[in-house]
Amino acid sequence: MKICKFGNVTIALLLAGLTGSVQAQDAPAQNVPAPEILVDSSMIDRAMSAIGEKYRESAEVQQELTRLADSASSTFEEFKRANDNLESLLVLNAGFRKSISIQEENIATLDESIASVEEVTRNIPLLMEKMLAALEEFIELDYPFQLEERRGRIQFARDAIDNPDVSIAEKFRQVLVMYQTETAYGRTIETYPDTIDLDGVERDVNIVRIGRVALIYQTTDRQETRAWDNRARAWVELPPGEYRTAIQDAIRVAAQLDAPRIIELPVLAPEVAQ
Repeated sequence: MKICKFGNVTIALLLAGLTGSVQAQDAPAQNVPAPEILVDSSMIDRAMSAIGEKYRESAEVQQELTRLADSASSTFEEFKRANDNLESLLVLNAGFRKSISIQEENIATLDESIASVEEVTRNIPLLMEKMLAALEEFIELDYPFQLEERRGRIQFARDAIDNPDVSIAEKFRQVLVMYQTETAYGRTIETYPDTIDLDGVERDVNIVRIGRVALIYQTTDRQETRAWDNRARAWVELPPGEYRTAIQDAIRVAAQLDAPRIIELPVLAPEVAQ
């Protein structure tokens, strides 16, 4: 008979045997010998092996359950991230669709503009010629100041228009610059020396221009002062005692030799529009 280490089941069996033995001793004494309890160790070993196998299987099942739980948690987190990415992509896609729609509208507008380029290109030269003719006529009817310079700009623009190497845009820019320059004359004052032919006699004079409301000259010896009458297209002599000093002051202010101040000058009344 082998002696083995007993587990819980073995101890329970032994306790049961001991209890039976004690009860037998407490019973009335008889001449019957006490039964001998025999324990088969191989049976206990098989029982212990079966219990151990069950424990191992339970542990393996618990490990598998833990693995599956971890896997399910990881899969759920991946799903949440994928769902968040999907929502971001949907918002981004909506923005792209709106941008594409706007760009398609712009393309359609550009296509219409390109279709009309040929017609515009044909009409621009005629428009520029009309603008130059109108400006040239305006200069001849305007106050006669800086005539050579202003006529020179007209000729420069015409040369640019006739030059095939100059682009349409540059030709049109030249015409617009001329209009801007002529417009600026109405908001500025200036003085410059000039020579005027009056009654066949050339006179060295200083001319002062006040916008487009007054054009006056005074001879270098300050003995003669005249103002331009644009309606009569002639120089009108001014009383020397009344305007000589005022014109001298205006020339100095225009030359920035004196500070600006109020000066009384002869100005023609505006014409009534027809």
